[in-house]
Amino acid sequence: MPAMSKTSDAILDAADARFADYGYRKTTMAEIAADAGMSVGNLYRHFSKKEAIMVACMKRKLQAKLDAGLAAAEGEADALESLRAFLLARLRAGYAQFAGTRHLYEIMELVHDRHRDILLEFEQRVIDVIGGILSEGVARGRFALRDPAQTAYDIHQATIRYNHPVTLRSNPLELLEGDLNRLIALLDRGLAPR
Repeated sequence: MPAMSKTSDAILDAADARFADYGYRKTTMAEIAADAGMSVGNLYRHFSKKEAIMVACMKRKLQAKLDAGLAAAEGEADALESLRAFLLARLRAGYAQFAGTRHLYEIMELVHDRHRDILLEFEQRVIDVIGGILSEGVARGRFALRDPAQTAYDIHQATIRYNHPVTLRSNPLELLEGDLNRLIALLDRGLAPR
């Protein structure tokens, strides 16, 4: 791993912990630098301001959830099981990210108000992955549907509960997994060839 990447990861790790425990507003660049084991001047060489660090932290979390889903889906031969693996892996990754975040609402407000474009970009990437799984299922005769892209969007909308930080923080993982598995069973009945 290049030195810049290791340094950036150390900064983001320190910032993630600070933002979760103390909140974005109360966290200073000096605290992030100290937690990352560097000077404030060195921190500014990597990130111009605290908000840039927050954006990088957010992108890293979103990418990690997407990567977890992709890795889980790749191991499945059946399209329904690929969809299940993708959705459950994203749920578990999100739960691990947000369940212990004390200052979640402050972080969500900042992201939603100032960086919604990033959320929408990742949302579209998730919808595209679901669409690919559905298209593969149609090609193999596993699913019967006319518009995989629209159905992918609809599935994403139906499963937002299992990716929303407030839901992830407010519910036990086992409950969410059970609910999601029942929804997937319902989707299977609706998507199956007749």
